[in-house]
Amino acid sequence: MLVFGERVLRALRARPVLADTLLAVAVALFLLAGAAVHRGQLGELPGPFGLALAAAGALPLLVRRRYPISALLTATVLIGAFSLCGFRATLGRPDLLIAAYTVWARYPVRTAWPPSLFAAAGYEVTMLLGDGTNPLTDTVIAALQSSATVLIGHSVYVRANRLRETAERAERAEREVELEAQQAVAEERLRIARELHDVVSHHLSVISVQANLAQYVFGSAPNTARDALDTITGTTTEALDELRRLLSVLRPPHQEASEYRPQPGLKDLPALVDRLSDAGLTVQLCITGTPRSLPSGQQLCAYRVAQEALTNVLKHAPGAAAELGVDYLGDALRLRVTDTGGTSAPVGNPAGHGLVGMRERARMYGGEIEIGPREPAGFAIELTLPYPAAGRKAGEPT
Repeated sequence: MLVFGERVLRALRARPVLADTLLAVAVALFLLAGAAVHRGQLGELPGPFGLALAAAGALPLLVRRRYPISALLTATVLIGAFSLCGFRATLGRPDLLIAAYTVWARYPVRTAWPPSLFAAAGYEVTMLLGDGTNPLTDTVIAALQSSATVLIGHSVYVRANRLRETAERAERAEREVELEAQQAVAEERLRIARELHDVVSHHLSVISVQANLAQYVFGSAPNTARDALDTITGTTTEALDELRRLLSVLRPPHQEASEYRPQPGLKDLPALVDRLSDAGLTVQLCITGTPRSLPSGQQLCAYRVAQEALTNVLKHAPGAAAELGVDYLGDALRLRVTDTGGTSAPVGNPAGHGLVGMRERARMYGGEIEIGPREPAGFAIELTLPYPAAGRKAGEPT
């Protein structure tokens, strides 16, 4: 039975016109049952005109949602006409209370009180002029009913207003988070574009040096020239790959390239660990497997992920010990950073823009990254980068 009632309520909320129609019909039947002749009692029904005028009091409820104030004023006028024509509502006037409730539930106090005051005054005057059988008692009852209606309606308005403000704040916060995430992605892509520019510039420099060397020793040292050409072949392949990735990164035309400097790679991880150790982080580097040659871009990707992950441990997990693991697997490089969890509550947001950049880097080089907490405490970041396709010559040693 309870489930059926909930379904009916949901159906009525979804169809407000039907709900108001049923409400108006119910109120009309209530008014018809309570209609009586002047100074009559319950059951002393008036004639057809009186019954029609009594039922007409429910008509404004059909439009109470669209025109709350007009519905209240119209109901007041119909009640006045009913009383002044010599009829009496022995069971009360729920049409007026429902119309007043709608006004107070939809409008603030400054808007709701003028029509409500008109309705209260109109009801009192027409009651005294039309059917003053028990004016004091009827006035007290009307005052109590009106006060309860105002309190209930205004509380509904306040609650709905708070819910609306909460929803608006949540929507604004969601938009701000989305904008921050988009900005973080754009900034990270710009930084990656600069780094790729440096990598490609390095490849072109290597090609230029090796080409000059091959030309210089072409006649006197053919083997040296052949080695130089082999290096050019491998470096050119890598440079083409980096250029394709560079074209996938949108870079504002007014941004100037950063000053040329060699970009860090896997060989720089020990120095990174030393720097963070000097800063107070307990970190251990563990390398397993046979080192492989990787392109500069992939080395830079792995280095930046390790740098960001260890920096997050230093900033957001005070007192934690970290481990940086580099595993040269059969078909991919796996880099894993784990920590034991801090001795105090984390400061700031450990899942901020830095993790967005990690995901962007991994996606750019066809890799995968897993980020999340570990049991029983701490955090783990694991990056997997596939090795270059077979047959390609790596441009830089690890």
